[in-house]
Amino acid sequence: MHSVRLRAGVEATIKRHLKALAMMLLAAWIYPASWCAQPVRADDKKFAQGSGSPTATQGSSQDPPGPQSTTTVSVSHAADAVSVPEDGNAASGLFRRWLRMGERIQAQEPDWLSPLVTTSGRLKNEFRYDVFHQPLSPGGSQYNFGGGKGLEFIVAPHVQLLLGPPPYVAHMGSATPDGYADIPLMIKVQLMAAGPNEGNYLLTVLLSATVPAGSNSMRNSVLSPAIAFGKGWGNFDMQSTFGENLPAGDTAALGRQLVENTAFQYRVFGKLWPQVEVNSEFFMTGKAAGETQVFLTPGLGVGRVRVWRALKFSTAAGMQIAATRFHTYNHRAIVSVRCSF
Repeated sequence: MHSVRLRAGVEATIKRHLKALAMMLLAAWIYPASWCAQPVRADDKKFAQGSGSPTATQGSSQDPPGPQSTTTVSVSHAADAVSVPEDGNAASGLFRRWLRMGERIQAQEPDWLSPLVTTSGRLKNEFRYDVFHQPLSPGGSQYNFGGGKGLEFIVAPHVQLLLGPPPYVAHMGSATPDGYADIPLMIKVQLMAAGPNEGNYLLTVLLSATVPAGSNSMRNSVLSPAIAFGKGWGNFDMQSTFGENLPAGDTAALGRQLVENTAFQYRVFGKLWPQVEVNSEFFMTGKAAGETQVFLTPGLGVGRVRVWRALKFSTAAGMQIAATRFHTYNHRAIVSVRCSF
């Protein structure tokens, strides 16, 4: 009788997790599809074939210019190329110069895929949307739509900003009310970087902040200075960050934590990125002062795949699993989609 009840409980747990995973995939992959996937119009066909296709990048095909062809400026970025038409419009000219600056900067740094939890020290033009799911006790579950990510864009040769909408936190099987969490902000200042053929490393200073925005927010803003560094050896790379969470107030409740994340990745077949991360948090003050929690995060990334012109798509998924006795959550599933440009 006991084995029958145990088997039924295991089956119910598996079904609950499969349902949760299906909801996460639906939210993470369909929600940003309208932003990420844009069709190639008939008048863009020549443009896409001339600069956006792998064949053209390799120089194996060229379209002859038409009688009214426009002058183009091509910028090489690793295996990708971006080509934009020249015209006299001041706004489009400014936009072209900004795109060329981003392409040049990204060509001078490693081309690693961003890990699931560890913040990458790469400077990027990218929109990222994450979804978290974690079980609650007893029997409920929590979803986080947004994951503290958003739009990342390069504003100067060594500077990138992140501006994100507040994540929406929803609960199932729990009396905890749903609502919006903190608004994420971040600035990256890259101190040094080298591309895959020039050393394959980077060193970046990070300054993150969260601003209360809704019923599921923390009571105070939190400032998080950190340092990010990484090194690659062929298809293998290691990316790491070390920093501290500094609440603007109510430190007795929120506490201060040292945070260290390290991700190990290996590129397979050019587009697959199996990874494992070690995510550690050391509680210095607050209710959990003296405690340490460590998570292991296996996962798999896919990308970057060209969608339209310079627009590329990538995705990743994984699971945070507690490796220490003390932990504030466990078995957090993460699905992430990114549209880079």
